[in-house]
Amino acid sequence: MKSKYSAVIPAIFLFSILLASGALSLFGGVRGSPDVPSEYQQLYSFLEATLNAFDPYLNSRDTGAHYPVIFGAELLPANSNRGTELFAPQTMQAVILYLDRLQELGVQGVTIPIGYPLYTPDFPHYQDYVQFYRQVVQEVRKRGMTLAVESSAIFANTEFSKLQVDYSGLTFEKFEAERKQMIATLIRDIKPDYLNLGAEPDTQYQLLGLRELSSPEKYTEYINYVLTGLERGNTKIGAGIGTWGNLNYVRSLAAQSTLDSIHVHVYPIYGNDLQNILTISDIARQYGKRIVLDEAWLSKVEKPTGGGVASAPEIFRRDAFSFWAPLDQRFLAVIAKSARVAQIDYISPFWTQYFFGYVDYTPSNANLPFRELAAMANQVAYSNILAGQFSSTGEFYRQITSGSSSITTTLQASSSAMPSTLEEASTSPSWSLQVFAIGLVVAAIAIGIVILVVLRFRRPRS
Repeated sequence: MKSKYSAVIPAIFLFSILLASGALSLFGGVRGSPDVPSEYQQLYSFLEATLNAFDPYLNSRDTGAHYPVIFGAELLPANSNRGTELFAPQTMQAVILYLDRLQELGVQGVTIPIGYPLYTPDFPHYQDYVQFYRQVVQEVRKRGMTLAVESSAIFANTEFSKLQVDYSGLTFEKFEAERKQMIATLIRDIKPDYLNLGAEPDTQYQLLGLRELSSPEKYTEYINYVLTGLERGNTKIGAGIGTWGNLNYVRSLAAQSTLDSIHVHVYPIYGNDLQNILTISDIARQYGKRIVLDEAWLSKVEKPTGGGVASAPEIFRRDAFSFWAPLDQRFLAVIAKSARVAQIDYISPFWTQYFFGYVDYTPSNANLPFRELAAMANQVAYSNILAGQFSSTGEFYRQITSGSSSITTTLQASSSAMPSTLEEASTSPSWSLQVFAIGLVVAAIAIGIVILVVLRFRRPRS
């Protein structure tokens, strides 16, 4: 005979499933995950997991000692890759306002790229560049800020610069001689606190086509040639690699040169790229060198692209979208904590226009090329700079520079980390909701199973 409960059992089971699903939805919603477009969800998850996984490694190296890190930022309006755009009257106004806004964020120093061969006597408009940068330096010094200059090769003939330079007749001997003269002139004219002779030999090789730059030994010989007889004054001179590069450059430069510092750039974070921040620092300290991290921004890639400079615009265009902001902040927290743990003197995030604003992702701008997206992002940033408004990433960097909370706390907050103590859990609204959601899931499933078992074994009356 058919049980009178037969129609009820599926309904109860469905109710239990719906209750559990609702609880899971609540649990998932509590984290406040950004609305990441489907095409980037896998990449976003990879980057988030990689940054989170690095924290225990940092903690294992953390002695708890306080190290006086100088928190800098890239002074993008003064970037030499802009070429003759630097001479426009509004450029110096932009430089001054940018400096003021960076100071409002608590930034203590700025980084300016002045690339080869722009600051050499035979380069077009040389004297105009000299005059421009002397004025920039005056504005920096007026504010009591640390000045770091990067003097690698300009990104001529690429998407990152409108400058066109013919390197076809450039020999390594000519390059060495011009670099030696240029570095001496930069120290005399600008007197930076830190001067980087080049922290990406692989990129310089791609830009200039000089095969000697692809050899750690030859590169060290070139650095020593520039340093011989150089009047340094109070300028600390360094060179180095990106964390994705060949560590033999660092070993050679640290052991066989008179550099004051080893410089590090951080962009991709796959493989050992994050761990290499500390590895490079260990090598530098072994030979009594300082460590400077004068370029860093989270590269939105999960594996090598293989295209070098040629593929970089496609990667960097992704940075413009606002849904990356939580990961950019997480990355900055990791860099700041790494600086303290590895005793890095100075750190400087690169794409600092995102301290002022991003572009919201839409189907209409999803596939725009680098230059168009960069122009949109710059317009958003410029409007907010005029209005004195900062993005969430800018405000986050303000917290880092002010030291208002420990880097450890910042890391936990930026990654929605689990509370470390029961007391913290009891006072955390989001964590309480997550516990409540999990409880609902377990209770719903348990109730459903119990009811089904009771009804299954209870014999109905005939």
